[in-house]
Amino acid sequence: MEVGICILSIVAVRERPDHRVEMVSQLLFGELIQILEQRNGWYHIRMIYDNYQGWIPINQAEKIEFDEYTALRKQEAMVTGDLLSFVHDKKQETSFPVSAGCSIYTAEDGIISFGRHAFSYTGQILKASSPCCDLLPDHAMLFLNTPYLWGGRSAFGLDCSGFVQLVFKMAGIRIPRDAAIQATGGETIHLINEAKPGDLLFFDDQEGQISHVGMLLQEGFIIHAHGKVRIDRVDHNGIFDSGTNKYTHKLRLIKRMHAE
Repeated sequence: MEVGICILSIVAVRERPDHRVEMVSQLLFGELIQILEQRNGWYHIRMIYDNYQGWIPINQAEKIEFDEYTALRKQEAMVTGDLLSFVHDKKQETSFPVSAGCSIYTAEDGIISFGRHAFSYTGQILKASSPCCDLLPDHAMLFLNTPYLWGGRSAFGLDCSGFVQLVFKMAGIRIPRDAAIQATGGETIHLINEAKPGDLLFFDDQEGQISHVGMLLQEGFIIHAHGKVRIDRVDHNGIFDSGTNKYTHKLRLIKRMHAE
């Protein structure tokens, strides 16, 4: 099995091996991949964090030896905690920004090494191996006003399910990538007045399919990615937009995700 790691801020994961096709997700700095296939300058990958599959250009990831991959997977899970921070490439003497939620590994003398690269990072580090549901609202507020981006899961742009997945990653809780699959997990909360901050609220479309997700911020308020990451009123009917004085999403179910 060939494996690799993301060495850039963000890499677009495409539905097919073509820059012009839909971006279905994103790979963040430090995230590990399994390489399923190589074709015409592209890798077909499986993202280790959430098992999501797609295509990335071969020059946007670094192949690593399986022994190194195994060692990295055994390390304590840590993620970047600042909305935006910088990683410094020690060999090229260049720096680049990374989003909150990128994967960081144990550093020796402040240097993180994998593959042919060595990086330093001095920003906030969250120990994702110590899950904490109480911090979910604080992590979510970090992304307020981040623009909506289909397939996005970083501080540079988020879709609704990418937003909640990233917030939960920062809290040390692993959930799937897509809203419809996220809705199959966790504990069902039957009444909205029994929900608590950090619970996920799912909404369906006219065909009854789960099409949107957000997180309860406090009683009566939801934070979600809709145009941008925003806060709206929510009740048993759904999300109410005070600007248009209309409901924008119909509530389908509420789930409480538990740390493993």
